[in-house]
This record gives sequence, structure tokens and C-alpha cells, in this order.
Amino acid sequence: MLFSRRRFLSFSALGTVVATRAGSQDAVPARLGILLDTSADMGFLVPQVRKELRVLNEQLAAAGRPQVLLREMTGSDLDGEASTSVGARRNVLYGLKGLFEEADTVLWITSLKGEHSPRGIHAVEQLLRESIPDRPARQLVLRNVWQDQLLAGSDWIRHPPDPEEDPLDRRNRPEEWYRIVEENHGVIQRSWQVPPTDFRPQFAFPPRVAEAHYLRTLAYEGREAFFDQSWARALHGRHDLHFVREKEEWPARLTGRLWVTDSTLLPFPDEEQRADRGERVFAGLCDRETIGGDLDRIEAARLGVLFAFGYLSPDWKRHLSVRDRQPRSWRDHYLADLARLGAECAKAAAEGADRRDRLYANERIELASRSIKTEGVDPISRRVATLARGEKCDAIYLFTNGYLGGGDYGTWTMDWNLLALAIRESGTRLYVRVPFEFGPTPLALSRLAMASGGGVFRGRADDPDWEMELPVPSWPEPPPAPDEA
Repeated sequence: MLFSRRRFLSFSALGTVVATRAGSQDAVPARLGILLDTSADMGFLVPQVRKELRVLNEQLAAAGRPQVLLREMTGSDLDGEASTSVGARRNVLYGLKGLFEEADTVLWITSLKGEHSPRGIHAVEQLLRESIPDRPARQLVLRNVWQDQLLAGSDWIRHPPDPEEDPLDRRNRPEEWYRIVEENHGVIQRSWQVPPTDFRPQFAFPPRVAEAHYLRTLAYEGREAFFDQSWARALHGRHDLHFVREKEEWPARLTGRLWVTDSTLLPFPDEEQRADRGERVFAGLCDRETIGGDLDRIEAARLGVLFAFGYLSPDWKRHLSVRDRQPRSWRDHYLADLARLGAECAKAAAEGADRRDRLYANERIELASRSIKTEGVDPISRRVATLARGEKCDAIYLFTNGYLGGGDYGTWTMDWNLLALAIRESGTRLYVRVPFEFGPTPLALSRLAMASGGGVFRGRADDPDWEMELPVPSWPEPPPAPDEA
């Protein structure tokens, strides 16, 4: 159900989606398993799930409870058994079957960007409806999420991408996925998604949405709406875990700290343990080599080192006035992180100032308002071009938050084609490090850097949580030619 202070819209409530733990307070919660898609599209979510699950299982073990199961598969290809088109190691049907041998509910975290046959979807539907004596009915929580979709935030609904970029786009007729979880067999959880009208009871809305454009797509005129959380209460009753925070909202923009602090990826026992897990996971995702350590791993006769940071002038002035106090908001934290990392950059530049094989440069983009974009040529790409062509650097290390305005922090408006042009003809290799405090490195930038012969630094080199499928190196598609008609 959706309701607000102005009106009340009724979707069929999900209060009966699952049976809560029967009778006794000592009843054993249903067993949970996780199927994790480790394809390149998932990006930073793969190490985050691994780190969160490690902490969650520690917390459950301390309470004498069974651990959450995990199975990983690259991609989301789905076909029936004995498929001749999808190998068994790639067919997620076998991953789901394996988990359901022990688990009662599977949380499938995936981009859904794979090949899905009607036979495979029907097989999953039948799998969920198999009855096992003395066990709860099977359920599937389909968590459709991937890095690029999170980075787009609310723009995903305001400026929808092509249908092939979104498997649950209404133009793709995604009803078959919703039918899988009908009849109390689960929910679909996804941010900035408009579910088909007839299947809204199977959709896990957040507690609150304050985005008028999205609400209009639901035929609701208002600036905010509150949604019934029967689906979340039912899952809590089934697993004694919370799948969403009490006042959670979909992220309009993505920064590392804001995402880990305010959004729920894996369920948690209680708010105190969620906060503890968040601090530990955020620290683990931010952990990396020093700038000097990154530079030592790059072989170059002449290495250009570019530190490029964008920020809002009013925010920076506020930070200077309150920097001796503890940060209170996510924006305060962002500016404190910016100042700390800026000092690290200055130290690295000072330490390498005498090296003739390295050239250090800084690019500060100060903006009066987040609605303003930098005028003219993208300043980061322009500085990269200067290092590549003017200074004859055969490799460039870019350490950046990527912010050039056009939205709040976490918005990326860099011109990928201009950046590619800056390095492609000169044969310059590009290496990129975006500290996780500012968010993940966009996959378009990762593909571009790898196509140049360079790469992207993510986490620590010795952290196995970052081991996953890599993006395919590729240069950005050229912009369409103007219509000459």
C-alpha cells in the first residue's frame, strides 16, 4: 500500500506474503541463502556483499544462530535443466536449486543482464512451488541492482536509458519476473523502478519516496508518499532479520559513505549491529594502497599525476568554519573526506617533487551551485590532454572524485569521448583511482582506462573481496552526428 499525508492509495497489502514464525518465541527462523552475481556490471557491490556477509555471519554466530549461505555465479543466464545453450556452471537455475536444498529463502542479488529463456523462468517458478515437508514455503527475494543503475540515482526514472539497459523496464514487458514471485513466493526489490500495475503487490517499495516525477508515474500527484511495509515485516517475521531500515529511501545520488550508511544491501539483526557493520564495511571498501604505492605499480618513462577534485563553494566555506567539530551530515563527511584526501595528495606531490620521471598537476573545480555545470571544455579531460600531448607523458594517473556539477555529489558529467580523444591518438595509458569515500569508478571510465592499456585501482591489491569479472575494455561510442536534414 502507498499512503501519504494527503491521500491513501491501496495496492494489495503483502501482510500475508509469508507466515511469521509460528506461535512460540523460540521458533527457529527460516534459513536464508544469497545468490550473488559477480559479473562486471555489479561493480563495487560484489566486495560489499562479501564484506557485509562476513560481518553478518559473525553477528549471527555470536547469537547462536545458523549462518547465511552464499553461492556466487558470474552473470544471470537462465535456462531449463540440461540446456544446450547455457552451460551448467553459468545457469543460475542450478545455483538456486543448490541453495534451496538448505535455504528457505534465497536473496538473489543480480543485474539480471543475461539470457533468460521462458523455459528457465518456468523452471524457477516450479522450483519455488515445490513443497518440502516440515519446511516453510520457498521464497525468492529478487534484488535487482547494479553499479551503473545506482550511480544514475533518480535520473534513471527521469531520463530512462534504452530498454536493453534495464531488464525490468516496462518496455521489456517484465511481467514474467513478477509472476515467479506471485502467490506469496517472494518480492522484487529495486530502486527507481515502476512495477507493472497488476503486480505492485509483488514489489518491495521503500518506506518513503520524495520524488514527484516518480510518483506521477504511479498516478499519484504529490511530493512525497509513504508505502506500506508489509513485505518487510513479513520477511522480518520469517527470518528475524530486517531487510530495510525504518525510514529508508532510495538514494537519489551515490557516494560511498552515503550508500553504506543509509541504504540496506544485506539484511541486519538490529539497528545497532547494522551501524557497526556499516562502519566496518565502509572502512574495508575505503582501504587502499597509498598514492605512492599506486604510482610504484605503474611503469612509465614519464608519468603524469593529476589530482582533480570538484566541490561546491558554499560547502567548502562551511567546512572551513566547522572543521574542528565532528561531521554531522553526509555532506559534512564528504567535505571532511575531501579535505583529508586533498592533504594526502599534497603530501604525495611534495614527496615526488624531485623525481624527473613524474609530473604532478592539480585541478580544482569550484562551483557556486550544484545545478551549475562547468562551462566549456571538461576541465579534467583538458588537463589530461595537456599532460598527454603537451608534456608527452606516456602514462597518466588520475586521482579524482569526478565531480563537475550538474547535480549533487556523486554525479558524473565527465565527457568520456573528450577524455578518450585526449589520450587515444598519443597512445597514453590512463590509470584511475576514485577513493571509495566519493563512490565507485563508473564502468564507462573503467572500460576507457583499460582500452588505453592502463587500468583502474580498486581497493587493495591483496584484498580477495575485489576479485570478480572485469569490464571489457572499450572506447566510448562517438556521439551521434547532427541531423543534416
